[in-house]
Amino acid sequence: MHLLSAAFAAVPFAFGLIRAVETGDDVRYLWVALAALGGALVVVATGKALGWSSERVVALFGGVFVAATLCAMMAASALGVRVGPGMLVVGAAFAFCFAASGSLHVAARHRRR
Repeated sequence: MHLLSAAFAAVPFAFGLIRAVETGDDVRYLWVALAALGGALVVVATGKALGWSSERVVALFGGVFVAATLCAMMAASALGVRVGPGMLVVGAAFAFCFAASGSLHVAARHRRR
């Protein structure tokens, strides 16, 4: 499960790297991925301080998804991207990857105990 968690977390960065290589200079997706990761890490760190249970893993997914989406959209907006469906789709896709990653990571750690 930890390997699958890492794979989910790597997807936004892989997407950003592919975009950067294809365009030669467009690294906006990497900045958006970093912002989404930052939002996700804040929620996961807060959750760790509260302790974990099976129900909290579901809440973690939702919290990470919302926080990462908002952070990704704020970063994209700061980079000059117009607010619209494209920004929401990319932000939500990156957020889903980080939410799945965080949930799998926590579930794997909780399962071992």
